Amino acid sequence: MYRLLLPLLFIGGCASFSPPSQESACKALVYAYPEIRDNGTSAQYANLFTDSARFTVEKLNIALDGKTEIVERFDKARSNTNTIHMMTSSRFYLNDDQLEAESHFILLLKNKAQPEITKVINGRYLDRFSYDSVRCLFNNRNVVIDRMDVL
Repeated sequence: MYRLLLPLLFIGGCASFSPPSQESACKALVYAYPEIRDNGTSAQYANLFTDSARFTVEKLNIALDGKTEIVERFDKARSNTNTIHMMTSSRFYLNDDQLEAESHFILLLKNKAQPEITKVINGRYLDRFSYDSVRCLFNNRNVVIDRMDVL
């Protein structure tokens, strides 16, 4: 009898480890970000963030509060630069019942005024999300630059 139940326990145990819909939605958000940041519209970019989102890049003295400031910075950056973002890895975890993530990236950045120079930026996105049972949005995105080089 126990031998018959043992396979069911393994199957049931494995089934319980499937990622929740919140994590799946937030992973999709993290992986959509580079494409939208490089090639998307202002409206698409705005749809990635909550109204009260915070976006910081301490190394560049950038601290933006709210979706409006974040999108204004996006528009300004897009008018002056061309970018190619590449995600290399990410890790999602719970912190006090709040889903967070750490994602590693490489960014190629060209200033339109000096297209012969390419900056290579390597770093991490430290994210905190807001999830409303349908979609996941960035509530806090902290960009940590680990290294900057010029080609």
